[in-house]
Amino acid sequence: MKHLRLCLLLALTLTLPVQAAGQNPDEKVPAPQFRLTTLQGAPASLSDYRGQVILLNFWATWCGPCRKEMPSMERLWQTYRDQGLVILAIATDNGGESRIRNFAHRLGLSFPILLDPDSQASDRYQVSGIPVSFLIDRQGRITARIVGSKDWASEPALQHVLRLLQE
Repeated sequence: MKHLRLCLLLALTLTLPVQAAGQNPDEKVPAPQFRLTTLQGAPASLSDYRGQVILLNFWATWCGPCRKEMPSMERLWQTYRDQGLVILAIATDNGGESRIRNFAHRLGLSFPILLDPDSQASDRYQVSGIPVSFLIDRQGRITARIVGSKDWASEPALQHVLRLLQE
């Protein structure tokens, strides 16, 4: 029975729609800043992308739902990056740079991948499970927190991203 409840909870979590960051849907909270390293070894911080719409995604190579959503994230990135969309995929794997690099190469991922082996950014965003994504507007405010795998080509996800790109 315990496993059934856990499976039901997980299924519910994976199907949640895009949720507003706070109690009030119009409330936008400033996105916590961080400084990490890219998969290529360059420093990167959230403030480097100020003025752009950011899809901040926390994931790991061992996470099945994370692998499932990555192709739709890549398509979203390819379609809207010239309009001001940035995808920052924060890998939460511990010490697995070669594993992350192979994973990204195998899936043909071209958006920036940041490394968070010490959970610096994960802690600031209170990430307790993955995948979890945050949509951040051009002013650096969180507009949505999405728990679980998401089809980023779905109508609700596209509408939210397009609205942010037009603001």
